[in-house]
Amino acid sequence: MVPGVLASLRKDQGSSDKTMKLPTISIASYRVTRLIIGGNPYSGISHRSAAASQAMIDYYTTHQIIADLRQAEQNGINTVLARADRHIMRVLNEYRNAGGTIQWIAQTPKDTEYADLNEYLQIIARYKPIAIYHHGGTTDKLYAEGQLDSLHESLKHIRDLGCAVGIGTHDPLILKHCYADGFDVDFYVCALYNHTRHRELYLPDDRYAAFSAIQAIPMPIIAIKVLAAGRNEPRDAFQLALENIKPTDAMAVGMYTQFQPDQIHQNARTVVKLSSDVA
Repeated sequence: MVPGVLASLRKDQGSSDKTMKLPTISIASYRVTRLIIGGNPYSGISHRSAAASQAMIDYYTTHQIIADLRQAEQNGINTVLARADRHIMRVLNEYRNAGGTIQWIAQTPKDTEYADLNEYLQIIARYKPIAIYHHGGTTDKLYAEGQLDSLHESLKHIRDLGCAVGIGTHDPLILKHCYADGFDVDFYVCALYNHTRHRELYLPDDRYAAFSAIQAIPMPIIAIKVLAAGRNEPRDAFQLALENIKPTDAMAVGMYTQFQPDQIHQNARTVVKLSSDVA
């Protein structure tokens, strides 16, 4: 056990702010807060530069990831969306052993990180995610290669493992295609910026193409890249997203506390206020 973690996790919350009353959505049988904490910073994925990614890796020790997840819990966020890599799974295991209760939506790694997806899904399931969704970049790659139908078997395997089932994509056209083709999923994950097509160019018009697709599909959708990897001012970006996604949709947002220790609290408070205004 990392020193101090257990004590931190069991600390009386009476000394902190009262738990935020974030609204929730349904994904299969689970209630998920409309603000989900994203795990890219924990895996050193900055979408900025190699130096920025390395700084995240240096900052996010096991102790710090657990501290951030605990701060998320204290501020009413009940779900983390993070990669199902060996590092994250070990950290989540330690966090839970120390009393952590946040739910995990698992993103499969890139297709270069496993030999057989179905075998790797069994490993992921051991760490008890509430849901597993197929990595968006890999979905986009399969679509470009005309092999999207190969996902059906793996989606069935996720369902057989007892997890909610999802597909991720960075392209709203692929989102529409998957829905029209009747893929057996409980939710989708859709980027507000088309990272597959435009890489690190965060073009404002991409958001409206994504919003149009999200609004057209009557299933829960988790919007990602809401802050354009920290390039957007949070309040305005949250407001735009909440005004343009459905009430049954959520946002997953990476939060990096090294230079703003109360960022998780501030984001949760902002979404609570905006959700009340939009309702």
